[in-house]
Amino acid sequence: MSGFSKSRRVIIANWKMHINSSKEAAVFLAALRKKARAFKGVEIWLAPAFPLIATLKNPSIKIGAQTVSAYEGGAHTGEVSVATLKNVGATFCLVGHSERREFESDEIVREQFARALSAKLTAVLCIGERERSAEGAHFSFIEGQLKSAFSGVRPQDAGRVIIAYEPIWAIGRSAQEAMQPSEIQEMVIFIRKTLSDMLGRPAAAKIPILYGGSVEPTNAREIITEGGVAGLLVGHASADLNLFLEILKICRK
Repeated sequence: MSGFSKSRRVIIANWKMHINSSKEAAVFLAALRKKARAFKGVEIWLAPAFPLIATLKNPSIKIGAQTVSAYEGGAHTGEVSVATLKNVGATFCLVGHSERREFESDEIVREQFARALSAKLTAVLCIGERERSAEGAHFSFIEGQLKSAFSGVRPQDAGRVIIAYEPIWAIGRSAQEAMQPSEIQEMVIFIRKTLSDMLGRPAAAKIPILYGGSVEPTNAREIITEGGVAGLLVGHASADLNLFLEILKICRK
């Protein structure tokens, strides 16, 4: 992620299929743009559905995709290549989101990750365990996801990588039931160490680690101030303008 500053927090809105019309998306973006200057120290990124990417143009808000094809091009019906994403204005893409890992293997995620990096897109690699283990097996699971995705990745590519930690078991739960900031911080430390072992400490230090997993205004402050993260990946709350603005207000510096 060329030019990323540690003094800024990255807040990514994953709209999923909650916003479906270009008019609705444009109205949302216009309202967000008016408020954007009030959120000092915050970078706002939007990941809409594929057809909406080309309709959303804003120099102060980055627009990206919710996924990308593992294939470069050719006869792959329904797939969207990195070249297409760049041509319509995307600057980043999510890779390996938990909802897509239901039918995408680690091998596919690795290819998607590599395609995004080779095309100079910022790749937001989503990782997360399905359940936590008293024996600590979830740490090994996260390590396996990272090692698989980063196979073949060079340290010099680290500047275009973001990690989004989204524990699957916490998604859809209330703020009270979701992951606690101390647990998030513990995982952030573990992820950072794993990245350092793979890429070296200088390269690993360039990679922001975000949290995603039932992010709401009610828990955003604790996560961002006590969880040790560089930002948030927000799901359904990001498609509600008022809720998203509240989260952005909480995250400003």
